[in-house]
Amino acid sequence: MAADVTLNTTSETVDLTGLPEPVVQDIRRLVQTLREKLSGQQPSPAVAARPPLMGRFADLKLSIPREHIDEAQAEAWAGLPRDFPEPSKGS
Repeated sequence: MAADVTLNTTSETVDLTGLPEPVVQDIRRLVQTLREKLSGQQPSPAVAARPPLMGRFADLKLSIPREHIDEAQAEAWAGLPRDFPEPSKGS
């Protein structure tokens, strides 16, 4: 899926033909954000609002069993102390 991305230094046009639509949208948001930062304007609501992450990887058909998630959480929390020392008073 190679795309011919060319930039002409005398023009502000970039050929994004062949790139997937989500990539094109990300590039548009990036350019808009950069323009707003350079001009000192506040970001527009369209740029500030990011697409939700829920369902972003649904097409991968991943299925992680609840037991695996519980096991990973238990391993992550295993090394943390249960009791925290009192902060020292006065210095």
